[in-house]
Amino acid sequence: MGTSVLFVHALIGALEHTGVSRERFLQAAPIDRAILDRPDGRLSLAAFDALIELALELTGDEAFGLRMGDMVNPGTYNLSMHLSAHASTMREGIESLRRFYRLLTDRPFWKFVEDDETGTIVFDAGRGNSRGRRFRCELTIGNFYKMLAAFVPGSRAEVVAFDYPAPPYRVEYTRIFQGAERFEQSFTGIVFDRKLLDVAQIHHDPELHATIISRAEKRVSQMPGASFAERIKRHILDAKPQTRHDMPSVARALGVSARSLHRRLADEETSFREVADAALGSLAKRLILEEGRSIEDVAYTMGFS
Repeated sequence: MGTSVLFVHALIGALEHTGVSRERFLQAAPIDRAILDRPDGRLSLAAFDALIELALELTGDEAFGLRMGDMVNPGTYNLSMHLSAHASTMREGIESLRRFYRLLTDRPFWKFVEDDETGTIVFDAGRGNSRGRRFRCELTIGNFYKMLAAFVPGSRAEVVAFDYPAPPYRVEYTRIFQGAERFEQSFTGIVFDRKLLDVAQIHHDPELHATIISRAEKRVSQMPGASFAERIKRHILDAKPQTRHDMPSVARALGVSARSLHRRLADEETSFREVADAALGSLAKRLILEEGRSIEDVAYTMGFS
């Protein structure tokens, strides 16, 4: 799994809070510094775990993964943090993060499960050495827990589960997760009341969130290895509203045959109509929210009666 260098920048920022300078860390870090200057740079899981090990050694603090969330500027995670922070509900925030997971990793590292009573975020820590894996669990679950509190102030998780034994510093888990932590569970994740998903966030900003979604779509579509679904959506969003968006026209614009495009989308478990409709919906929302145009004007501009 490729991990975004944004996590490395966050790690460096947290280390500086503890008194470990950026230069001291990078001098000892087993990575090429040039990769940190690339917005879409990626590290292997093994390389990132090696940096985690180094951070734990330099701080002498095994609970650093738990405390890191309080030391990092949310803006370090770039678009990903803003996707959730400006959503209208936690449900919308979770869906935005799920949709644009490639901003942070090459494959989804968590999933959301919902039933009649609860919502559950399940984190897939993957492999790696035990210290690195525990650190990643602490950091990720800590961030999701903070998201829960941000959307519904005063709310608490029903269970905060970890699939490993309690570490010696368990008291830190209790401080952060308010006694909801459970160890040696069958999964790592957070379980909370389903009703919290649709509580309106007091400070949500629909126009800003639509703008952030648009930026995220563009960023993901420009990444190496972008899917054909992402490339189609970007093409439609960048085109003039009156442009034809039938499969042959879009296929020509992308430099492939319509048959090849159909096959690639089938491999991605979607269809041209599904992707195009979603893109046109995003375009209409952008014209209404960002440009303040009326629904009638947008309909006319996009070729509808």
